[in-house]
Amino acid sequence: MFDIGFFELLLISVVGLLVFGPEQFLDAVRVTTRWVKRIRRSFDEVRTDIQRELHNDEVMRELKASANDLEKQVKDLTAPVKEQIHQVETAVQSQTSEETADLFSQPSTAGDDRHKETKNQP
Repeated sequence: MFDIGFFELLLISVVGLLVFGPEQFLDAVRVTTRWVKRIRRSFDEVRTDIQRELHNDEVMRELKASANDLEKQVKDLTAPVKEQIHQVETAVQSQTSEETADLFSQPSTAGDDRHKETKNQP
């Protein structure tokens, strides 16, 4: 974490001994060691959380990519079926419209028959 060599540690120890004295020096070292461990543990927790989140993001990206691929495959598979359905609907609609046009274009014979019947009656 800190790039401190042996001679730096020796120098810090000598200065600490001179500043705190021999009795309080060991307590200061214990407190300092405790704080360094807490800080290191906090950094490790943050690092593992970040790694976990990055892994989750990567998994989510992979899932989205596979979902997009699957959606494209489904569209590719259903496109011909939809086209055939559209063709059948168009054919049925054109056939129905032709039949209705034929019905309206033929002269009505029912009215003519009634008219003939009234003429024949005395």
